[in-house]
Amino acid sequence: MQNSKNLQINEFTFKDIFNILGKYKWSIIFITILSSLIGASYVHLQPKIYSAYAIIKVKPILKNSSTELIANSETKKEKDVTEEITLLKTFQINKKVLDKINFDVQYFNDEKYKKVEIYKDIPIHITNIKILDTKIIGKILTLTPKDKGFTIQYNNSYLNQIKHKIFNTKLFKFNDNRVFSYGEKITNRYFTLTINKQQKLTKPIHFLVNGEKRDIFEKVIKKNLIITQLEKDTSLIKIAYKDTIPQRAKQYVNTLTESFIKHNIENKNRHNNKTLNFIQKELKELKKELKVSEQELEEYQSSKSIVKPSVQGSLFMKELSDIDIQIAENKLKEKLIINLINFVKNNYNLDAIAPSISKLDDQNTLQLITKLQDYQFKEEELSSEYTDQHPKLISIRRQIGQVRDTIVFNLKSLRTNIEYKNNSLTARKKSYNSELEALPSQERHLVNIKRNYEVKSKMYEYLLKKEAENKIIQFSTFSDYQIIDHAYNSNLPINNKNSLILLVITLIGFIFAFILAIIRNKLNHKIESQEDVEKLTSLPIYGRIPFHKQKRYLIKVNNEEKSPFTESFRTLRTNLQFMKRDDDLATTILITSTVGAEGKSTIAANLAVIFDKAKYKTLLINLDIRKPTLHHFFDIDNEKGVSTFLTNNSCSLKDIIYSTEYASLDIIGSGPIVDDPAELILSKRLSLLFEQLKTMYEYIIIDTAPIGIVADTKTVMKYSDLNLILLRENYAKKDFLRTLEEIIDRYQFKNIGLLLNASNEKNGEYGYGYSYEYK
Repeated sequence: MQNSKNLQINEFTFKDIFNILGKYKWSIIFITILSSLIGASYVHLQPKIYSAYAIIKVKPILKNSSTELIANSETKKEKDVTEEITLLKTFQINKKVLDKINFDVQYFNDEKYKKVEIYKDIPIHITNIKILDTKIIGKILTLTPKDKGFTIQYNNSYLNQIKHKIFNTKLFKFNDNRVFSYGEKITNRYFTLTINKQQKLTKPIHFLVNGEKRDIFEKVIKKNLIITQLEKDTSLIKIAYKDTIPQRAKQYVNTLTESFIKHNIENKNRHNNKTLNFIQKELKELKKELKVSEQELEEYQSSKSIVKPSVQGSLFMKELSDIDIQIAENKLKEKLIINLINFVKNNYNLDAIAPSISKLDDQNTLQLITKLQDYQFKEEELSSEYTDQHPKLISIRRQIGQVRDTIVFNLKSLRTNIEYKNNSLTARKKSYNSELEALPSQERHLVNIKRNYEVKSKMYEYLLKKEAENKIIQFSTFSDYQIIDHAYNSNLPINNKNSLILLVITLIGFIFAFILAIIRNKLNHKIESQEDVEKLTSLPIYGRIPFHKQKRYLIKVNNEEKSPFTESFRTLRTNLQFMKRDDDLATTILITSTVGAEGKSTIAANLAVIFDKAKYKTLLINLDIRKPTLHHFFDIDNEKGVSTFLTNNSCSLKDIIYSTEYASLDIIGSGPIVDDPAELILSKRLSLLFEQLKTMYEYIIIDTAPIGIVADTKTVMKYSDLNLILLRENYAKKDFLRTLEEIIDRYQFKNIGLLLNASNEKNGEYGYGYSYEYK
C-alpha cells in the first residue's frame, strides 16, 4: 500500500513566494501601480514645509552690578535650560509675537489641483473679524468674484463626503448665496468681517479664519514651534518654526527670540524699577521738605540776625546729624533683613541674597549660603539617581533644612543687633539734646533748624546718587540669553522627501498586494500545481498534461505531432511502460478522476492513440456507462458495447470490439445506458471480459466514471494493473486527496498513480483544457 501523507501545509519557502508572485502577478502589479498613483497624488497635494531656526545661549553667570544695599541686585549661577524651553512654548511669550505677525487670516490660490498659500500681493484684505461660532475656525472658505461683488461658499472635501456616506458623520454647512460688495460689513451666524479689494480679482480665492490669538497659538503655532536643547549638557537652545511660507517662518523665529530676550530684561529690571520708583517718590517728598527747611532757616537767620551757631553749637549739630544718618541707615538695613528673611522662607535658591548679606558684614551667614549651595548641588546629583525614599537623599534634604533654619536664625540675630544699635544711638541723641538745652534758646533753635536742613540735604544727595546708579543699572542690564545665530532658512522645503515617500507608499502597496495574494492562496482549496500535490500526498505522479484549448472530441496527439501537449503524452507513455507486465498478458491502465469535468475521456483517447503510434496493440474500453463520450472521439456507433456484453450472455467480444482509423487501436464503447449501472458492473461477465481481452492486447486503457462520485470505479479498479487518477489543476480540490488516501486505505488498493491535467506551469504553457458536466 502507498504510504499516506496527511493533508498539511509545509514550511513556507522562497519557491512558494515565487509561485504566488507568478500566480497573482497581475493583481499584484495592479495594486502596486495603484498605490504608486495614490502616493504620487499624496506627494503632489502636500504643501511644501519650510523651517527657520535660531540658536540662543543661556548665560551661566551674571555678576552683581551695584555695591549698595538699596540696589539689592542678584547673582545667578548656571541655569537649567528646561525652564527656558518651557517658557518659549508658553502662550504668554508667543502672544507678543502674534501681536506683530498676523495669523488672523490665511489666503490661498488654486495651483495644479491644490491650494497654495499666498503671503505677498494678496488681492483682498479681511478686517474687523469677530467670530460668532468657533466651528468656522479652520474652515477654508472660497470667495468667487462676480460682476457686482462676490460670493462666499464652503465646499466639503471628497474625504468628508465619503466619511458622511460611510460613517454618517456630520457635514459642515455654510449656506450663504448672497452677493456682497467690497468694503461691506458681512454678518452671518458664524462671523462678522469686512473684505476689502486691493487688486483686481479674476479667479476665486480661498481664505481661512484662525480665530483669536489663543486659538491661533493652540491650533497653528503650537504644532509648528519646536524648541530643543541643541546638544546635551550645553546651554544652547534651538528655536525652530515650520511654515509653508519661508519668510514668515524666519520672521516668527526672529520676533520670538527678540521678545524673549526683552521679556527677560524686563523681568530683571522689575525689582530695580520698584527701587527706582521708591527713590523717586522719596525724592519728591524730601524735596518739598528740604525747600521748607531751607526757607525756615533763611527766615530765622534773617529775623534773628544770626548767621551761624557757636563752636559748641556746631559740634552738637554735627554729632546729632551723624546720629540721625546712622539711625536712617540702620532702619534701611532692618527693612532689608526683613525682606531677606521672607526670601529665605519662600525661595529654594538663595544665590540672590549673597550680595546683600555681604554688605551686612555677616561672614558666617555667607559661609552657610555657600554650604547650602553645595548641599543643593549634591541633592540634584542624588535626585537623578535615586528616588525620594533613598536614605542619602533624605539625609541631604534634612541637612538643607537645618542650614536654612540657621540662616534665618542668623538674620534674625542681625536684626536684633541693629535694633540694639538704634536704641544706643537714640540714647546718645537724647543725651546731646539735653546738652543742647544749655545753649541760648535762639542758638539752640538755629542748631535744630540747621541740623534738620543738613540731614535732609544729605539724604537728598544720597537718594539722587541712588537714583542715578539705579538708572545706570537699568540701562546696562543684559539678558541672561544671547543670540548665537539669528533666524536662518535655506529656502528649501524640509519635507523634500518626495521620492522616499513615493517609494515607501509603493512598497506598502506591493506588500499589501502580496499579503492579499498569500491570503487568497491560503483560501484557495483547489490544486494549482504539481508542488501542491507533492505536499499533500506521497502517491506517485506519472505525468503532467499542459493546458491547451481545443475543440471537443478532438484527438490532439494525432494532429499536432510536435506540440507540448503531444510531448507530454509521449512522456506519460514512457513512464507507464515501466509498469509493463512480465507475462504475456496486457497491461491494464484505468483512468478516472476526482469529480466530473476533469477531462479523463480526452486523456484516455489521446493516451490510447499515443500507444498506437508506438505500434503497441491497444484497446480502449469505455466503462463510464452513466455518461459515455469516448465513442465521439472515434466517430463510432455506441449501440453495442460493455453494457450489451454484460447483459446479454449470447453477446461475444467480436460483437462489441470496433476497429478505429488507427491500425493498432481498437475500442469498446459503453453501449446503451442502463437503469442500474452499479449492479451491471458487478456482473460476473466483467471478469470474463478482462480475462479474454488481456490475452488479445498489449495495453488496455479503461475510461471509468469519477471515483469521487460513484462506486462503479472502485469495482473496476481490481482488474487493472495501474489506476491513474486524474487531477485537473485549479479545479480539483485539495481535500479530495485526503479522501483518496482514506479510500486507498479502506479498500487496500494498490498501484495508484496521479496524473495532472490542464497544467499552467512554464514547461506546459501551451497546455490543454477540457471540461464537461458530469451527471
